[in-house]
Amino acid sequence: MNRPLSRIAGAAMLALCVLASPGWARMKTEATGAAVQPTGRTDFLRHPHDSKYYTESWTMILQSEEGHVLYVNFMYSNIGVTSGRSAVSVNLTMPGGQGKPYGWEYDQKDYREDFDGNSLAIGPHSLSLQGRTATFRVEGSELRLHGRLRGWTDGVKFHGGRICLDDGCGDFVQSFFHVPRGDFEGDLSVGGQRVRLKGAGYLDHMVNTEMSSKWSSHWWTVRYFHKDYTVALLAFRPRKDYGSAPILRLLVADRNRVLALTDRFTLETDQEARDPSKKGHSYATRYRIEAKFPRGSLQGTFTGRRVHERDAVLERLPWAQRTIAQAVAGNPVIYRQEGTPDLVLVLEDGTEVPLTEGTALMESIVN
Repeated sequence: MNRPLSRIAGAAMLALCVLASPGWARMKTEATGAAVQPTGRTDFLRHPHDSKYYTESWTMILQSEEGHVLYVNFMYSNIGVTSGRSAVSVNLTMPGGQGKPYGWEYDQKDYREDFDGNSLAIGPHSLSLQGRTATFRVEGSELRLHGRLRGWTDGVKFHGGRICLDDGCGDFVQSFFHVPRGDFEGDLSVGGQRVRLKGAGYLDHMVNTEMSSKWSSHWWTVRYFHKDYTVALLAFRPRKDYGSAPILRLLVADRNRVLALTDRFTLETDQEARDPSKKGHSYATRYRIEAKFPRGSLQGTFTGRRVHERDAVLERLPWAQRTIAQAVAGNPVIYRQEGTPDLVLVLEDGTEVPLTEGTALMESIVN
């Protein structure tokens, strides 16, 4: 089983590259139109670009009622030794266990899409979006996953979804929340076992025309699936040449609509833990947030209680490939944590809703 080298700058490392804040010397949001806009058919499919670092990624995060956690990623990239690549990966954590990565790499020509069907395929794997419903198939020899994710609300994007990395927006990051929250059902076959899954899920999509490690050093994410609400927190710390303050996005939704999508809130990350590996990093295990919306507010903490997956992509590469990749992409390590939520959501009518049930999925990504 090979993990795709191009994914270093693609799928996993794009998880938080969706953010921006106004007023910076180099980085800014293209603030066209309303702050919260619906996503359309052309948003879902690929956005071709000729940058040598162009990477496009579609990521689903699924959490079953029994405690399975799956990060499912489809990726297309211009990055490669001789040419670009495409890939599919699944990071699977069984209930109470430790995460395990699975991946399959392909040529660019193995990526296909169908505009009428609003679908894409890489080799035997496929992903489609019809209205609010995403259908997915992963057909690996070690792992098979078939299912549907039915969204609670329509997809959204912050303004046009694009964040400029330079003054002329020649390089940018663009993001789309295609399924901010939904219910999924699926069949998982792995290790000689077949499991029927159902639970909560999320689907986003990102475009990047520059190496993520060039302009950012840390990412922090949360996907929290309450029975009636969802919270998606995305943040990153830019390199000094690109700014000084963390860049933020916060999405809050109920079963009927997106209540807020904003970059106007405070985030504090603390209670750092040290990776026991000498090749690792220190990473935050608590995120404090405070946000005031035009109608309501959200404040509280997410606190990690265990790391269920340490994903150090480069450490699995042969020495020669690892040396080359580190020169380009640094040493990214993803610390995925099961976290305890302790928040209060205030609705527009003043009702206070405690958000303390269930498990929050937290990531601290350090390069």
